[in-house]
Amino acid sequence: MKHIFITGATSGLGKAAALHLASEGAVIIAASRNAEKGAKLLSDYRDKFPKGKGRIELVECNLSSFESITMACEEIAESYDHLDMIINNAGIMNYEWKETHDHIEATWQVNLLAPMLIAHLLIPKFKKALEPKLIFTTSGLHQGVIDFEDPEFKNKSFSSYKSYRQSKLGVILITRLLAHQLSEEEIGVYTQHPGMVNTDLGRSAGALSKLIFNWMGTTPEKGAETLLYLANTSNEDLVSGEYYTKSHVDKITNKSYDFDMAEKLLVLIKKYLKKHITEKSLIFP
Repeated sequence: MKHIFITGATSGLGKAAALHLASEGAVIIAASRNAEKGAKLLSDYRDKFPKGKGRIELVECNLSSFESITMACEEIAESYDHLDMIINNAGIMNYEWKETHDHIEATWQVNLLAPMLIAHLLIPKFKKALEPKLIFTTSGLHQGVIDFEDPEFKNKSFSSYKSYRQSKLGVILITRLLAHQLSEEEIGVYTQHPGMVNTDLGRSAGALSKLIFNWMGTTPEKGAETLLYLANTSNEDLVSGEYYTKSHVDKITNKSYDFDMAEKLLVLIKKYLKKHITEKSLIFP
């Protein structure tokens, strides 16, 4: 029975994927910062898949807090003898500058730093996995470069679009880098773009943006298709380090293949996380 940890599983495409994977027989360990949404996830699974072969279990985890992430990962490490898959699916798009518990701009932390800390802490649980996978949800809105001087928009006017696309570019860059670092461990590392999905991503948006999400966005079930494809396809039939959309590899912006920028970004991420990285790892050697 596969053990899968997933963030962003209490709503949207993450919820659709979690329900489907559990119904097929997986043990889904769902990060949940909202008790009500967590309870609804469990209830919906029982109602929609009464004969589901697997199960869903909750772990309290707030991606806006490195302490919460660390505690959640420690709980997982103690409660489960192995993991087969880590799906970093959660993401936010703030329309104003917001600070996390760690005094970091929220988009930068939740979309990029939090997934890297989770990967660092939980990859050791892959040791018993037959086909370990690390999957990140990213976005087609990943143009541009990383602003290494001011990635948190502390010294310039905040832009929801620029902060979001920078965080998603960062995810793609690190995925390509990790694919090389983890190749000898036979860990598949992938990013996936679900397209525009009608989810809570635009919950803090203005009326026009919400209307666009509602009108143009596909269903969470449709949006989850590429994620489910990566989860259910053998690593031998996938290309580690690549960006997938509509269940196939998509060649994207030139900057997303910039390994010099990726290595520089990994150094920056390590500086942010230095208080929470107690030893060398496959990600932060």
